[in-house]
Amino acid sequence: MKKILLIALSLLLICSVYAQKREHLIGVRAGYNISSLDTRPDLGAKGLTTFQNYSVIYTLYHDLWGTINLFGFQAGVSKSEQGYKLGEDIYRYDVITVPLISQFHFDFWKMRLLINAGGFTGYRKNKINADGSGFDEFDNRFDCGFIAGGGLAFILKPFEIHLEGNYNYSLSYLHDPKKYSETDYLFTYPHQLIFSLTLNIHL
Repeated sequence: MKKILLIALSLLLICSVYAQKREHLIGVRAGYNISSLDTRPDLGAKGLTTFQNYSVIYTLYHDLWGTINLFGFQAGVSKSEQGYKLGEDIYRYDVITVPLISQFHFDFWKMRLLINAGGFTGYRKNKINADGSGFDEFDNRFDCGFIAGGGLAFILKPFEIHLEGNYNYSLSYLHDPKKYSETDYLFTYPHQLIFSLTLNIHL
């Protein structure tokens, strides 16, 4: 019985130590989005810029083995406007995205240096073509890809402000490569560069 009690007490102490080294944050984010489209063959697509980029973000910072305090996990839900230009024609999309990111942090003074690496999945819920039309049967509404970036955090407890730049690159085609031709395939990969500000609160 004593042995069981000692084991239980040890587990509680370990959990308590780990809990003290964890930080939970929830925040709201707004961003400036520079989006465009990579195509094979190259069609010369140009970028669009927009401030229509908003997110709700949860961040967990945790240590490793009670000593290395560099690791973090971030998830959220984002709503953004994306698009590109071909000549004088403009194409826009409203997209819901769920990012899942490992956020490494290096703390100093009341700041953190942030390094992000992860992925995302998404859904294109609305489309406006140059002629005013929307989706057709060849368009791919589901999206996924990778995220890489970094930034700075300013710790002003209970608040924390993050200034970040992240690059999102889609690994799923914008539409079926055979949309315009059965013989000459067109491969399309959307991408975005997002500069954002996040206001977090420590829970």
